[in-house]
Amino acid sequence: MNPAIIIIALLFFTSSIMAVAMTVAWVHFGRQRHVRSWALSYGLSILQWIANAAGLLLKSPALIAIASLFIVVSGSLVLVGVYQRAGRAVPRGALLAAGSLVALAGAYVAIVNDRPLQGMIVPGYVGILMLCSAVALRPKDRRFSAPEMALFVMFALFALFQTALAGSAALELGRGTSAGMATYRAVMALCLPSIYVGSGVAAVLVVAGDLAHQLRRQMLHDPMTGVLNRRGLEEAAAGAIANAHRHGRPLALVVCDLDGFKALNDGFGHIAGDAALRGFAQLLKSAVRRGDIVGRMGGDEFGLLLVETDAVAAAEVMERVRAEVACLRLPGAAAARRHASVGVAQLDGSDRELDDLVARADKALYDAKNAGKNRVAIWREAA
Repeated sequence: MNPAIIIIALLFFTSSIMAVAMTVAWVHFGRQRHVRSWALSYGLSILQWIANAAGLLLKSPALIAIASLFIVVSGSLVLVGVYQRAGRAVPRGALLAAGSLVALAGAYVAIVNDRPLQGMIVPGYVGILMLCSAVALRPKDRRFSAPEMALFVMFALFALFQTALAGSAALELGRGTSAGMATYRAVMALCLPSIYVGSGVAAVLVVAGDLAHQLRRQMLHDPMTGVLNRRGLEEAAAGAIANAHRHGRPLALVVCDLDGFKALNDGFGHIAGDAALRGFAQLLKSAVRRGDIVGRMGGDEFGLLLVETDAVAAAEVMERVRAEVACLRLPGAAAARRHASVGVAQLDGSDRELDDLVARADKALYDAKNAGKNRVAIWREAA
């Protein structure tokens, strides 16, 4: 049997498995656009390998031309998926123009059976697509995760492989022998199966990693307000408290809630109450710095950990928030009173977990409530 057909059969089954895996991930895990694009890419790869095998067996330039078209579209979808995952605008116009030009050129040289140019045009373009995919995969504000690094490396190797293919095909230009194409076939046989399979495995790992991150975020975040839930706040607090003790820096916990929240719900409905919670959470997030921690502790009660901040400075921050609460806009509840009470406690040497701080901040909050509400109180040790 033709060795090329054996390699194509392996790549066909790899594409089939990847197409099924990506489709299942898209259907059952959030219907994310980049997963759909990668599923379509592998689906087109299935058709490409079929057309390629048929073209070789039947010696049909037309089928080889069709395979070239599928390669260009499939490679373009990989880049589209990377852009979608990164939340970046897809350069559809540039991809369409460049892809159409390369696809037409690839189809033409396939039909006229110009193998050197055929081996240069499409692999060269796919190499550019893979290099762009590697660059676009790089996160902006954090380090690579392990799956992302694996996919980045595979994209880079894929780009290098395609460049080697194009270079080996260029050896045939102007020659009357087939030495260059023999090199081309050797590079293809030695490198393509492992790189193709490796890229597929890395892509699956990235999708699985994204899913794990999504599930973890859902576990640690409050779905209504988008801030941390109690579990997420406790996990974040453990690190913040340990870091403050290690470096001898201040840390303040703020516990706050909306005055009369039950009356707001009872008098104006849960839509107004939910809007108040979301608006209050947004105020809290906008008031703190990067590195500070905001979480919903339950009901209308929120907790904030302000790093490198003592109780007095935290109270000053919360005074500004308290003044802004009255400006919250609530649907159907314009007449509702919007006030907040705040309790502040500062980390001391004996605190080891969030509950140690919460106990004192809660007492300060009760002091604010008992003093007439709509105010900020700092916990002070009784004389």
